[in-house]
Amino acid sequence: MKSVSECLGSGAIKDVQLGEVIDEDWAEMLTLDLKMETSKEFIEMDGEWHCKEGITHETMKLLNEEFNHFRGLFPLKVYIGGPPGVGKTHFGNLLAESYGIPHLTINSMVEHAQKLNDELGDEIREMVD
Repeated sequence: MKSVSECLGSGAIKDVQLGEVIDEDWAEMLTLDLKMETSKEFIEMDGEWHCKEGITHETMKLLNEEFNHFRGLFPLKVYIGGPPGVGKTHFGNLLAESYGIPHLTINSMVEHAQKLNDELGDEIREMVD
């Protein structure tokens, strides 16, 4: 769960007891105790497995890329624009929190670039000054 959370979300995980969530609609998914073995065909298969040891932090990125590629899923970028005071930051924060995605603002990107010790950082600092 930690690998899945780190690669697809915020990295946060929460240990819960079944009794705390048993009445939730999704709790039935927590009750499955499935034991699986690798089939003989896969064991004898020629070629390299990229997840032979199961899903790890290292293989999660590859699995995520394959999943997205074969389903035609690509990163979504949302731009929220408008005059000052209409709620751009407020609604951006709500979307970011709800979907577990980063919320980038012009100010935060400029502040980050100003801290860089490279050509871009020098250029941004000169422009801001």
